[in-house]
Amino acid sequence: MSAEVRYRMLVEQIPAVTYIAEFSADAPFIYVSPQIEDLLGFPVERWTEDDDLWAERIHPDDREHVLAAERRTFEQAVPYEGEFRMLAADGHVVWIWERDTIIRGTDGRPVCTQGVLMDVTELKRTQSALEESESLLREERDRAQGYLDIAATMIVVLGADGAIGLVNRRACEVLGRSEAELLGKDWFAVAVPESVREHSRQSFEAAVGGRTEEIQESESTVLAASGEERLIRWHNTLLRADDGTVTGSLGSGEDITERRLAEQRVAFLAYHDPLTGLPNRAQLSESVHGSIEVAREANRSVGLLCLDLDDFKLVNDSLGHPVGDELLVSIARRLESLKRHGDLLARTGGDEFFLLLPDLPGEAMKHAVATAERVAAALAEPVEVEGAEFHVSASLGLSVFPLLASGGEELLRQADTAMYQAKAAGRSGHMVYTPEEQHPLDRLSLTARLRRSIERNELELHYQPIFSLDTGRPVAVEALLRWNDPARGLVPPAAFIPAAEHSGLIDPIGEWVIDELCRQAAAWRELGLTPRLSVNAAPRELRRPEYVDSLRSALERHGIEPARVVVELTESAAMDEATARGPLERLHDLGVGVAIDDFGEGFSSLSRLREMPVEQIKIDRSFMRDVPRSPSASAVVTAIVKLAQALGREVVAEGVETEQQRAFLAAQGCPMAQGYHLARPLSADDATALLLRS
Repeated sequence: MSAEVRYRMLVEQIPAVTYIAEFSADAPFIYVSPQIEDLLGFPVERWTEDDDLWAERIHPDDREHVLAAERRTFEQAVPYEGEFRMLAADGHVVWIWERDTIIRGTDGRPVCTQGVLMDVTELKRTQSALEESESLLREERDRAQGYLDIAATMIVVLGADGAIGLVNRRACEVLGRSEAELLGKDWFAVAVPESVREHSRQSFEAAVGGRTEEIQESESTVLAASGEERLIRWHNTLLRADDGTVTGSLGSGEDITERRLAEQRVAFLAYHDPLTGLPNRAQLSESVHGSIEVAREANRSVGLLCLDLDDFKLVNDSLGHPVGDELLVSIARRLESLKRHGDLLARTGGDEFFLLLPDLPGEAMKHAVATAERVAAALAEPVEVEGAEFHVSASLGLSVFPLLASGGEELLRQADTAMYQAKAAGRSGHMVYTPEEQHPLDRLSLTARLRRSIERNELELHYQPIFSLDTGRPVAVEALLRWNDPARGLVPPAAFIPAAEHSGLIDPIGEWVIDELCRQAAAWRELGLTPRLSVNAAPRELRRPEYVDSLRSALERHGIEPARVVVELTESAAMDEATARGPLERLHDLGVGVAIDDFGEGFSSLSRLREMPVEQIKIDRSFMRDVPRSPSASAVVTAIVKLAQALGREVVAEGVETEQQRAFLAAQGCPMAQGYHLARPLSADDATALLLRS
């Protein structure tokens, strides 16, 4: 006897209609059991041959919501359960209870739906006369329970007080408890994990009490008798008496624990290396592009190191792949210990790793090279695998945006190319990608376009507000140079200032910046706005005596008080006494303020700092990254604030990106701060609007 024949003999004996339908928008029947003719008066052939018959026989008042539910089953691949009315062939009304499940193929995709239709007309009638027909209701309920037990999903009926009134066999299986152990018990006490028990109870009570909208689809965990938690996808329906009073709820639940774990595993493997658990090339590529977008707006840099182990193939060939895999895992753990917070270590295949260094400070190349040296030194230490010591070396290549690369793909390509250059140079070392050697016309092209930018008025200033932490109002702005290059869009200074310094264009660019800043300050003054003005100066600019003369001339031309201007220079430039003393004294004599930018990156002499005519210290954003969650980072920032106060200097914190960081600085007595949490760099018009609002 075939399986199909046995199936038909079984389903055609039960007092309910069973069916199989295609998994499609109109869901035509593939099979309907003969009981359909007794139920609705139409022979089986009519249901399988006439695709419109089903919709036509649904009661007009129920048709729309039933067909909508069927469409949802197809579009969202969710089972359906509900009660509705149908019109039999002779016109009389039949109440139907329907429950279908989705049958999936070996590939996990829906193939068809299989369900049960049951005549609950009598049950509906007896519900209105419950007190008079208790025995009949019990009989109907027992009969319904029998059919519920053949359902593949959990069926749970709760009273308005949360007591379990009905469970089917599948619910008992998932919970690991018998029907007798569940009936009458508080659902939340016996079947909901303690961690979410109170929240679940409150949500249920709010729904039953009409204080929130009914949530028909939901996911939640249940607690089995073994202590195991299972994830269930529920379809919920509130049960109501004839007067509309909510008497409880009916939940139909599907155990999706294994499916969700499989989905999470697939999602993890899409972005991670299965051997080491590190991000893979896909996640690396996304992170590189994302970091560059952030750095482009913040005028920061991004470094990328490509690392390839030398002669790793010999390990696999001589000792086997299992030993090679263990060695790679050990190397990955060692490299992870070298990361800063926010760095990303990726394995992109074989023995190749990448280390992404987002948000590098001003001297980006120095930091990237120092990281490469630390990586090489760490790998020089022997690695122990299965009791044997391995001495590993690696070839490293590195590149930095925007100093060398202009975008994400170029940064990845340059780091990879530099790694192969390091191998070609003798291995066991690092190599910086040098675009001049690869593309000798690049710098010439950049310089030519930059020269034209001055003539064509393509340069512009953006302004990042500096806020008082006491009042929350902007008290100053830092002028940030941008080049609106027709070929590349808005370009941050780190991408073109090195070329400008190399070609001598930094001098006319610097003069333009000073004049534009003073012009904007005069325009603000006409509106009654007088913020302090900070402007960055390159070391080459400060070494020119003409720089102070240009600044004096612009201040006089636009009628700007020198005390309103602060010239920012890097810590390393300020501490170079041989070249900085004269320019700093000339700035001081002019009456403008001087600020040390990115304080903490270099090596400041306290005695030199005390003697310098410096008015302001700006805390480097790299120290703010881990504040306040890192005690050591918080201690450093606190120490800089106290040091500045002891020296009688103003202090400004850069890189404030969270409310927690702002609150921490305010608590430490730091008077001023800037960063994305407070305001991003703004165009002149937007900065004007912000100042006017304040």
